[in-house]
Amino acid sequence: MYTPKTAHPVDGEGIRFTECPYYADCLMHVAKQNWSAWTCEECPNLKLDSVCKRLKFISPYFELLSEIYPEFRRKFEPAMSLFDLER
Repeated sequence: MYTPKTAHPVDGEGIRFTECPYYADCLMHVAKQNWSAWTCEECPNLKLDSVCKRLKFISPYFELLSEIYPEFRRKFEPAMSLFDLER
């Protein structure tokens, strides 16, 4: 569900951050508004792009540490699960 605290699409041409955890919320909002184009340029979540790139790099290490130390998984799983690292 789109809420102003999570997604901030702007009507118009521009870049889109497809790996954002709120991208689906933006798509729903854009579809309901019947916009022909939209952008993520003014969204504070755009900063998550660099975070996603780093998480893709460290995800194998996260998995290894999680197998060795179960308490590590319990602590960091909520943060890691926010991002789709399969892309």
